[in-house]
Amino acid sequence: MDQLDTVSEVARQNLKKAANACRRYGWISFWVQLVLNSVAAVVLLFSLAFTSQNGPSISLYLTFFGILLGFLSIFWSFGYVRLSRKLRAFLEAPNLDVAPKIRRSDVITMLERGATINVLGAGLTMLGLSATIGVLLAKTLTSATVNPFLATSSTNWNPVLAFDVFNVQATTNALLSHFFSLVSSLHLLRTIANRPSPAHMMATGGSSSSPKPAAA
Repeated sequence: MDQLDTVSEVARQNLKKAANACRRYGWISFWVQLVLNSVAAVVLLFSLAFTSQNGPSISLYLTFFGILLGFLSIFWSFGYVRLSRKLRAFLEAPNLDVAPKIRRSDVITMLERGATINVLGAGLTMLGLSATIGVLLAKTLTSATVNPFLATSSTNWNPVLAFDVFNVQATTNALLSHFFSLVSSLHLLRTIANRPSPAHMMATGGSSSSPKPAAA
């Protein structure tokens, strides 16, 4: 019996839509995160290498762990691409006996875990950004009370350096990376679960008549 006869046309269309979405947003999320996290990691490494002798501040450590979770999210985004290939293989299989087994609940769990990684990474990165801004504010206020002509002989002279600004850029890149990946994961989660968009919910008064995708 052909797969077309055992799987309804509506379910096939839903699976095809899910496969295309996973492939598109998986690759986009992968490359966007790779670029943003790579830039953030390079800047952070320079900051750690040229930090003061008192040691790196807590803001650098928070940003560091946020970037680590960002690279984990990159690996997770590539898993969405592999998921799309499995869905394609299921649709192209001659019959259900040789088709790869994919459970809808496992796919939803995978997307929810990806979103959780981004939430944790964004939380740590925002704490790092807040700490970095606090350090910059303290340096600015301290430097404002010191006579610039006597700055070289003053122990309170702690000017804002270029690496301090770079830290803000690194933290912002990491935060933007997590935000973009989180939006992609939530969009894929809504697509896989076949949930209506907010605009559709408003247009239909909160009801939805779209069919649910068949579990593979």
